[in-house]
Amino acid sequence: MNGIQRARTFLLGAYHDLPNVLFIGSLLLGALVGYLPLIFVAIGLIVNGATISAFQGLLRLLFPTWSQIVVPANSVACDIFGKINGVLRPPLSGELVAVAPSHWIGAAAFFAVFSVYNSARVLGRDAATNAPADKVDNRRAFSLSTLVIGVVFLLLVFARGFTGCETWLGASLGALIGGGLAIIYWGILDACGAGTVPDILQVVGSMAPGGANSEVPVVCTAPPTT
Repeated sequence: MNGIQRARTFLLGAYHDLPNVLFIGSLLLGALVGYLPLIFVAIGLIVNGATISAFQGLLRLLFPTWSQIVVPANSVACDIFGKINGVLRPPLSGELVAVAPSHWIGAAAFFAVFSVYNSARVLGRDAATNAPADKVDNRRAFSLSTLVIGVVFLLLVFARGFTGCETWLGASLGALIGGGLAIIYWGILDACGAGTVPDILQVVGSMAPGGANSEVPVVCTAPPTT
């Protein structure tokens, strides 16, 4: 039972801190193994967080008393940053905190939509001329399975709405901003790298180059003897 309880505590903690886990995991793993797509995902999460913070400040300025925008903080259960107004301390009872758009939903939606959109684009990518049919099928099956996993992950993201830590406005705006920025960011990366930069699956990089020749040039072969 102790093992089950520890596993449950770990899973709940990971779910609570999911935006931090996604950012730190992407940044560290990408830096340690030289995996450029994950590093770009981490950069995208930074841009997404800054955008959400800007929207929070704007809405708090325009609607300073609307409970869907700002709510009194009385618990650290829903806080993913551990700080209020830049101070490392729990929120004080009655202190107003911005909850729309939601940082949690926004970050998780950014990562999920980026992965799902990337899988869909790779799945629909035309195969290279004369590419082996079995390899094309394997690529499509892998992309489809990743797409399904991404959709399931996205459903888990929206389950956050049942925890009492989100408002309908905060969750909706967070999902729209995070998902929208993910698609725009993917398009920018795709324009810069012909599909290889945003491909966190690294499927595009492993695809055979286009061409109609059946013979593949090989480097450093011995010259033919006469």
